[in-house]
Amino acid sequence: MSDLKISITDVPNKTIKVISLIGEMDEINLEPFKQQISSISDDPNVKILLFDLSKLEFINSKGIGYFVSVHTHISKFQKFLVLTAANEAVMDVISLVGLTTIIKYFDTVEEALVNL
Repeated sequence: MSDLKISITDVPNKTIKVISLIGEMDEINLEPFKQQISSISDDPNVKILLFDLSKLEFINSKGIGYFVSVHTHISKFQKFLVLTAANEAVMDVISLVGLTTIIKYFDTVEEALVNL
């Protein structure tokens, strides 16, 4: 298994953080990732966590569960989690479990930024 790296991009709309995931999202590398994301999700100025999945190579049930957990937690504070740009393998997993029925999904980061 490879590492999971993240890259955080600020966009002109300061209430949105674009978080690019690079590598594999599984139980082995989820803990350090959780710590990085909690500081962003707890920021009162950030209203939307937009995950760019274009460089995510793999996700398992632990990763899916984490997205559901974050979505549930931040929804209590009128915040939103948005997923974008998953490759075919990752999108197969996301679709199989029905994640897009509870979390917004856009084909590209640009499309998400225009529509949010």
